[in-house]
Amino acid sequence: MADWIALTEEFGRWRAAHVSDGAVSDRKSGPAARPLLPDGAAAIVAASTAGPAPRALPCTPRAEGALPLTEIGGQSYPALPGLIQDSDGTEITAPEAARIAGILAGLPQFDGVIWICGASAIWAHISAGEVVSAMRAGSAAMLAALGAPLEAGDGFDAALADTLSRPERLARELAPLSLGRPTPRAAGAVLGAELAAAKPWWLGQTVLALSSASAPGWSEICARGLQAQGAQVTLGDGEAALIAGLSAARRPSA
Repeated sequence: MADWIALTEEFGRWRAAHVSDGAVSDRKSGPAARPLLPDGAAAIVAASTAGPAPRALPCTPRAEGALPLTEIGGQSYPALPGLIQDSDGTEITAPEAARIAGILAGLPQFDGVIWICGASAIWAHISAGEVVSAMRAGSAAMLAALGAPLEAGDGFDAALADTLSRPERLARELAPLSLGRPTPRAAGAVLGAELAAAKPWWLGQTVLALSSASAPGWSEICARGLQAQGAQVTLGDGEAALIAGLSAARRPSA
């Protein structure tokens, strides 16, 4: 397969990965897309804030056949659409859809939940090769906004258990942060509230927790918290899944 560029955008940051012989040989990032694309380079785009209209759930994470095109700097490039849950407007961004597609490319029989543990997390229920339903949560972004580290400090497990059973306790748990005082329980409290909201997506399900460059180390903390509830959780590489998904999406038009 010829060399190509995996061009993605999340949280206002563009990233370009040069893929050669199926492996990433170089990475660049910046605030704009065009400077990351060498003249004449083949590329596939997955952007959170630009590109084709999202496809409605339930559906596969990528459509069969040639991808729609999006324009960048006067040039047209194939672009992976995101997904949307019409019932409540929950969106799965194009980079998230690419990660899900990458997992299913390697594990086509996967049946369960893919939990992308980014600054903004997505829970995606997968069945028969389709994304059936989704829920979004912003635990890592909330902690960052409050100045709390993404760390499982002292009291993490107790705080998680407290807010999982009583989500209304979250405001009390985070009160020290409002005074500029650290609390080692913050990550546990926020994650417990997320797990309470996402219970229909993980209870009795096989869960794959994917890492994200937007929240380094958070997937390990998330997996620890969910494993403590007796759930079947494994960790996955979100960056590898992203490249695999874009590779799979590119093949029909390669």
